[in-house]
Amino acid sequence: MKLSTRFRYGTRFMIDLAMYCDKGPLAMTDVTNQERLSKKYLEQIAYRLLQANLIKSVRGPKGGYVLTRPPEKIRIIDIYKAIEGPLVLVKCLKLPDSCDLVKTCAARDIWSSLQNDLESNLTHRTLLDLINIKRKNTLKK
Repeated sequence: MKLSTRFRYGTRFMIDLAMYCDKGPLAMTDVTNQERLSKKYLEQIAYRLLQANLIKSVRGPKGGYVLTRPPEKIRIIDIYKAIEGPLVLVKCLKLPDSCDLVKTCAARDIWSSLQNDLESNLTHRTLLDLINIKRKNTLKK
């Protein structure tokens, strides 16, 4: 399984916003320079996060993006769903009628277990957890 670049970049963007949430709006160029991301690509990701009401845009000379909630209130699954939509590892888990082998498929149990584990992990972790990890890793350098 591979997580999309869009989700990985979006998560990095949200971590940066969380790290600086007490300092006001963070400019897109600051994020793209610090994270070495394409501005055009990150703008597309930001649009999805705006639509999901996870961030808001602040206009003006000191404008940029801010979180709409404190970091401890934003779960990683919220970011995933905003960027990717529902978490579905294999179609038959959400749409059992989409496969004729649902009742006899031995692998479906594994897919279901993986889906549940991943969804649980992403649901129980917040942006605050990730910024705490980033701060700890930064101190190690």
